Amino acid sequence: MASKTVEDVLFPGIDVQVEGVSDSSGILTVESMSTARPGRCPNCRKQARRVHSTYQRTLDERPLGSRRVIVRLRVRRYFCDRKSCSRTTFVEQVPGLSTR
Repeated sequence: MASKTVEDVLFPGIDVQVEGVSDSSGILTVESMSTARPGRCPNCRKQARRVHSTYQRTLDERPLGSRRVIVRLRVRRYFCDRKSCSRTTFVEQVPGLSTR
């Protein structure tokens, strides 16, 4: 039987890396980060090349057995380098996990 990683169990098929897990008062907090390829600008669809910054999003709480699970996901904000595009920056979305 093949062993599974934490990522395989919590985020199957999603480009996310678990950085840490903590358990406090029945709340399981999962610290994670996106490992997906750079996203595309939602306006002009040009693929990003430069990271502007990162920030942490807290996703909806989900139950896991009798515990609440909070996922803290670090995502990247990118520059859109297309001069004709009205959007200067945009935040990546993790398919299957986060949306605008």
